[in-house]
Amino acid sequence: MAVTEPVDRHDHQRLTIVAAAVSVLLVLGLPPLVGHLLTLVPPVDPPNRFPLTERAQRVAELPGASVLQDRVILFLTPDMHAPVFRPSQRVDPGESMGQLVPLGVSGLLPMNPYLAPYAASGIADGLWPGDKVYTNLGALVVGCLPRYDDPRGECTPTLLTRQPNAYFTYPRSWGTSTFLEPGTGMQAQIYEVLGGNVVIGGRPGTDTDRVVVRLANGSTVTAFTTESASPGDTVWWAALTREAIEATAYDARGNVLESVDLNGSQL
Repeated sequence: MAVTEPVDRHDHQRLTIVAAAVSVLLVLGLPPLVGHLLTLVPPVDPPNRFPLTERAQRVAELPGASVLQDRVILFLTPDMHAPVFRPSQRVDPGESMGQLVPLGVSGLLPMNPYLAPYAASGIADGLWPGDKVYTNLGALVVGCLPRYDDPRGECTPTLLTRQPNAYFTYPRSWGTSTFLEPGTGMQAQIYEVLGGNVVIGGRPGTDTDRVVVRLANGSTVTAFTTESASPGDTVWWAALTREAIEATAYDARGNVLESVDLNGSQL
């Protein structure tokens, strides 16, 4: 039978106490040590910001302006007394012969004196396209306003912008003067919006079941469609982050009704 040396419990307890004391000292001394080491680490540079031109920087300092990457965007409201919101551009919702249909996007247009607060017209007058300064006119809505010179009582699909207490006609309209006239073909226009683009179009009649937008990279997007915005016609739209090159309308059986080339449709 092997004989083992007896264990001195008092010595074991002393070793345990010493080890614990050393551990405590190390823990207490760790924060200053870590702090000293962190001072030796060079600071991390903030993410690179796109440089703004001097003119864009002046707009960025206005109330209601924000910087989105390399663009300056000013949210415009009627109380800023911009010409685009003159009383003649105001639309009563009851004027629309169809439903007011929101598109779910906010429209952007390059800023100019017509699309700037009165106090900033001097700045806007000197802006260049390279300054990348835009005006956000608010949420886009489609309505159908009456044609006052048309005895048939027809209406014209119109792009509107929604403000907190009113609607206003959008400064630009898609299509032509014959947009959605009986016998005409499908028309469309591409607008710059917050976060990308939106293509908006229409086709006379109600035989359009769906519209598919083809993008430059070969992918496709199915557009939203409505017959309530312009009674008797089909209005469609799609929000995009890539370039659109073609839109094709199909009937309920999947047959191609019509295609429209979207190259050159950018506003």
